This record gives sequence, C-alpha cells and structure tokens, in this order.
Amino acid sequence: MLIKGQPDMEVQITDQGYICIKQYDAGGTENVVEFAPAYAPKLAAAISELQEFAQKKFEKYVPEEV
Repeated sequence: MLIKGQPDMEVQITDQGYICIKQYDAGGTENVVEFAPAYAPKLAAAISELQEFAQKKFEKYVPEEV
C-alpha cells in the first residue's frame, strides 16, 4: 500500500506477518523498518505523540544554501 501523497513510501505485511515500512531517499536507496504486529499500537501512539513536535520543527527548518 502506498501512502497517499508520499510516492516514495509504502507499507506492506511480510510473509512472516511483520509490518514493513519502506521509504526511498533522493538517491533511490531503500530504507526498511519491520516490526512485529504486537508493537503496532505502541508505534501508532508514539507517532501520534511526536507528530505535533515534528511538524513544528519541520516548519522552523531553514534549508542550507547549496
């Protein structure tokens, strides 16, 4: 399943039943995180708690001049 608005990110369930999140960086390198289904509620809660903090940090970030 692709994440709406994020063509570089997908979520899958592995054959072993793990939740797998894949994201591709600008160079096309695949970054993968897999976690057991039992951790899904804890992960969802952590992401929810960090979302506001991360958004504020994202909005304050000033890209470096290249």
